[in-house]
Amino acid sequence: MKYQIVLLSLIVSLSGCGQRNASNGNIQEEKTKSAVTLTHVAFGKIEKEIILSATTVYQNKSVVGSPIPAFITEVLIQPGSRVKAGDILYRIESKEQHALGNGNHAVIPIKAERDGIVLDVQQQSGSYVTEGTVLCSVAEVESLVFEINVPYEQQRYAYSGSKCMLELPDGTRLAATVHAPLATMNTVSQSERVIARAKAPFLPEGMNLKAIFAENNASSKGMILSKSAVQSDETLTEHWVMKLADDSTAVRVPVEIGNSNVSEIEIKSTTLSPQDLIILTGGYGLEEGAKVVVTQEKAAL
Repeated sequence: MKYQIVLLSLIVSLSGCGQRNASNGNIQEEKTKSAVTLTHVAFGKIEKEIILSATTVYQNKSVVGSPIPAFITEVLIQPGSRVKAGDILYRIESKEQHALGNGNHAVIPIKAERDGIVLDVQQQSGSYVTEGTVLCSVAEVESLVFEINVPYEQQRYAYSGSKCMLELPDGTRLAATVHAPLATMNTVSQSERVIARAKAPFLPEGMNLKAIFAENNASSKGMILSKSAVQSDETLTEHWVMKLADDSTAVRVPVEIGNSNVSEIEIKSTTLSPQDLIILTGGYGLEEGAKVVVTQEKAAL
């Protein structure tokens, strides 16, 4: 009887271990599945973009100088100040009046000739200046233009009346129109400067930005896909996507790519269809036949 009880205990213990091992195996199998999100291809066309460099320039600037040798008694502006024609920029005092100690009783106001924005302030209160010394410079806000550097071989994109997008350093884009080329060319880069205009907020002179031109082509609409879904090798010669073969198995599909922009890329291959479930995120490094679990399905582009 004693031995029967011991044997029964061993059987129960082994049975429990088997159940725990099976349970642990199932948990381990679940843990090996990669979490992914899905998307679909969509039909569309991405224009090829030509990116050129550009700079902000104020075409109309006035330099304000001292009319006489004088001491500066007051500065009423600072860089970035907006002024109107007739606004007082400086007050100065002739050196004779300064020597007599008459103070502000004989000050001479220096006024703005036109509306604009102060680009720089070169003299400060208490300074002595000679006749003609530059006090500040004022730019007409409406005279802001964008000078695009156009290589000679790409003149076909930047002609009078053509359109482009100007991208500021913070990513803001402005729709612009090309007006006319300047009659000068950089002898080193063999590029000419072309003037473009756009509605823009105040921008400092000398800001570097991008001028983006779309190259028109006659290609028909094809498939486009989010860039996040497309993978490549180290040499960028082979590209592929991972799609679902069933509800939990990922397979690798080679693709041929075309034009792209910041977020999308053209897919030229015919191996995909709008019905395919393409892995958007979580697919990097997945092997053929890898098991996945879908956490969210993204809408088509």
